[in-house]
Amino acid sequence: MKADFPVAVLLRLWLCLMPGAGFIVPALAQPASEQWQITAVTDGDSLKSGNIRLRLHGIDAPEIAQTCKDASGDNYSCGLQARDYLYGLISPPDSLYCQHLDTDRYRRLIVRCFDRNGRDINAMMVSSGWARAYYHYADDYLPAEQDAKDRRTGIWQGWHQPPWQWRQQKRGQRRQ
Repeated sequence: MKADFPVAVLLRLWLCLMPGAGFIVPALAQPASEQWQITAVTDGDSLKSGNIRLRLHGIDAPEIAQTCKDASGDNYSCGLQARDYLYGLISPPDSLYCQHLDTDRYRRLIVRCFDRNGRDINAMMVSSGWARAYYHYADDYLPAEQDAKDRRTGIWQGWHQPPWQWRQQKRGQRRQ
């Protein structure tokens, strides 16, 4: 039996290198998940674990001060609702399992996080309608966004400005 183990490992490596078997490589190359104790939900796409800032990969939620319009055309605090929805998913001080994918220019860790049941928190934010797929950086959550649009849930119930445009507009107003 012991001789079979190295053969199995070599077989997997060989399959990864075979032409046409490239689909196996990304699965093996996935970053390992680490458990993070979440101490704060900053907004709909940002968390803290102590002094470490975590930014959820591939999504962009309305900013805290951002307002949107509901189905009746009335303004509401969509940024606060996005933060509150994420808080409800996580319930700090709960732990999440996160894959560290990158570090951004603000020194936040870019992460994909999962709850204890293995559900993708980033995807849950987009499919609930409280975040958009941040297609400028990744297309992972475009199907979840389309589903939320079709169901007219969260920010898709009425009108909203994409968060990246809202931030750009606010930066422009500060320069004037």
